[in-house]
Amino acid sequence: MSDDVYYGDLGIIGGGVGGLGSAIIAAYKGLKVTVFEGGRLGGIVTTLYGRKILENYPGTPSILSKRLIDEFIIQAREVQAEVKNERAIHVEKKDDILTIITNEGRYNFRSIVIATGSKPAELGITGERKFKIKDKGVYNFVTDPDRFKGANVLVVGGGDTAIDAVHMIADIAKKIYLVHRRDSFRAAETKVKQIVDDNLAEIIYEHQIAELKGDKLLEKAILQDVNTHMKREVEIDKCILAVGMSTNLEIFENIGLKTEGKYIKVDKEMRTNIEGIFAIGDIATQYQLIVIAVAQGAIAAHNAFGRIRKPYWYKEEAWPTMDEEACE
Repeated sequence: MSDDVYYGDLGIIGGGVGGLGSAIIAAYKGLKVTVFEGGRLGGIVTTLYGRKILENYPGTPSILSKRLIDEFIIQAREVQAEVKNERAIHVEKKDDILTIITNEGRYNFRSIVIATGSKPAELGITGERKFKIKDKGVYNFVTDPDRFKGANVLVVGGGDTAIDAVHMIADIAKKIYLVHRRDSFRAAETKVKQIVDDNLAEIIYEHQIAELKGDKLLEKAILQDVNTHMKREVEIDKCILAVGMSTNLEIFENIGLKTEGKYIKVDKEMRTNIEGIFAIGDIATQYQLIVIAVAQGAIAAHNAFGRIRKPYWYKEEAWPTMDEEACE
């Protein structure tokens, strides 16, 4: 492909709910759209929550995560959005041409949506990586509840993921410890109350995990009081580290995207400081909700369509520099 020939109108990096949602809206409007996903479509919702029942996505009460993603994929195909199983490794900009370089080729577009999502964060403690590989005892989510049958399990975290993990294995685990570094949880109060009322886990407040120990498999965890720094040891077989998410900004550093912490800076229209590039979902906001990623994807698709097709109704605004107060 010549360097100045467009492969399509809109290239979307990431095939999670945000990326697929953006693709559906943009393709429905008539843009030629290509989604690049190097892993499994659905992103983290598929790989980590595939067997989880979603209870907070409006209009789909108690739907299985995988089923929701399947519906996204079907709809994307119906509006003829192209999906490539390729991993984006680099992004370039030359004049008005935006190029996505993948592990298999180069593709030029008029606009790009970055929807790369997030991945489980690491604590960096001793033993974490050793026992995370090859099913040796450390996990970030409950993808297979049967794996915890009859086990002594340590769940670390204070959000919905940690609380959901307790509920998912409460009937099959031998013993559950729930450790949180604060004196209260940020998860849904009703679910926390159920753990307390039904004694589903031994809750250890104001402690953090300091070390994981064992020979070939996980055997013990060292916990530390955040106030006194006193340590205690608990014997466990499994550990679920539900300690948040991190983002990967490395492949976008060369084009000068402005960031803030672990997020790409965007304005209310999901525009970055690089003209033609939008960012949505976990990589652009602290609100890690499917409904947020989908809504932001729709906003980005709407603005990409306006920028590319320039319909009479589209009010084009000056592209932000991220030095403005409009940035979020």
